[in-house]
Amino acid sequence: MIFYIEEIKKYKDWQDKNREKYGINYVESDYVITTWNGTPMGTFSINKVISTIIDKAVLPKISPHGLRHTHAIMMLESGNDIKMVSDRLGHSSLNMTTDVYLHITKKHEKESVLRLESYLKD
Repeated sequence: MIFYIEEIKKYKDWQDKNREKYGINYVESDYVITTWNGTPMGTFSINKVISTIIDKAVLPKISPHGLRHTHAIMMLESGNDIKMVSDRLGHSSLNMTTDVYLHITKKHEKESVLRLESYLKD
């Protein structure tokens, strides 16, 4: 995992150098993975970058969509509410998020009730 983080840091350093090198011609965006001038990458390029990082870090193969899904699940399991996750994913409605992740929110709800019961008993 540390190797993976180091690869991401190297990639960020590369982006920072390009931001400085290209100045006003560098496109600022919220994307983590960009082209040399900051513009969003196409699907093929994103898959290639992710595949390269995963290979170097010796991690299991996963698609960008798989990473997105994993991120959403991790957010829910760490206590974030479904509305926040929906906003983070950019879903057009809360229903869209609950349709995909409802089974996780039900598990989280049960765990929350158990934590509350435990707290009230102490």
